[in-house]
Amino acid sequence: MLAATDSLGRDPVPGRIGSRPRRGRPDARADRPGRRRPGALGVAFLLAGLAMIPWVCYLSVTLPASVRDAHWSLAWVGLDSCEALALFATGRFLLRRDSRCVLTAVGTAVLLLVDAWFDVTAAAPGPDLATAIGMAVFVEIPIALVCAVLASRVLRTPFPRG
Repeated sequence: MLAATDSLGRDPVPGRIGSRPRRGRPDARADRPGRRRPGALGVAFLLAGLAMIPWVCYLSVTLPASVRDAHWSLAWVGLDSCEALALFATGRFLLRRDSRCVLTAVGTAVLLLVDAWFDVTAAAPGPDLATAIGMAVFVEIPIALVCAVLASRVLRTPFPRG
């Protein structure tokens, strides 16, 4: 018992001596191994997002208006296969009452929204465009919303660990 109380107030990571929580606010990161500087990672992601803005502007003026792609069908089959795998994984995690369904649900939502975007923007005018819009409005976007709501609810109230 003395050994357990003696280590109170020390850093829980073995090998580091003399580290203390910051003053003013509790150190919420102390119990998360491998997460020493989430602030630095957050800044890096923010800067990466900002760095993408000039790249997107450059692409918008330099890409050709139309292009012929030899792997067009492979791209669509690949995207739809990823959607099927994400839906399957989400369903499997839900059946097992596993909170990791949050990860697959968010991935599924993103894939479905990307699919809807590319279906609509790549469709030829006429019946193809009408079909793409119908699929986006009545299938892909609603399922993406269900996935987002599912992830949000499980984040707030995770499944009990069993």
